[in-house]
Amino acid sequence: GWKLVSVLVGAEIIVPSPEGTAARFIRLLGSAPFWRAVGATVVRGAAGFVLSLLLGTVVGIGAGLSPFFRSVIRPLMTVIKATPVISIILIALIWFHTDMVPVFVSFLMTFPIICGNTIGGIMNVDPALIQMARSYRVSDRDLLTGVYLPSIVPYMVSGVSAAVGITWKVVIAAEVLAMPVHSVGTKMQNARINLETTE
Repeated sequence: GWKLVSVLVGAEIIVPSPEGTAARFIRLLGSAPFWRAVGATVVRGAAGFVLSLLLGTVVGIGAGLSPFFRSVIRPLMTVIKATPVISIILIALIWFHTDMVPVFVSFLMTFPIICGNTIGGIMNVDPALIQMARSYRVSDRDLLTGVYLPSIVPYMVSGVSAAVGITWKVVIAAEVLAMPVHSVGTKMQNARINLETTE
């Protein structure tokens, strides 16, 4: 399908051929700047994701255990999820250095996912298990590590899976606008400016 459209359009600058794109990709693989850009993007994405995972889990556990805290953070989570990514990126461009913009944006966009899934896991713990643990005078620490944490693992896995997918999309989008020195987003933006569609 791609090849057919490329032939019909007949302009590499609009729809490059699959073989032309593959050849350019192979050349990029042998380029040191390409790998520097990929490495920097991966580091930014990983940093934003790890921050989101740590803080989202802690806040999620707190909100799952405390109805009051849950009611306090619910509006904040709703606002973050409803806010367009582009507006977050533009605000971050004012607040942070270009290298930090993708980290902040990826953290902010994935935090509600991790936090929400953690809250869901805590709230779906079997009440009978909690009641049994209480009747046997199990300490709060053992209750958290022995009952709550194992119960939220499936929710965490689901949240992590969704957050990882979003992280890379958001990081690249932020890099395209912020244009850090080494980044995949900057390379894509430069290729667009130079009309290098295959790249």
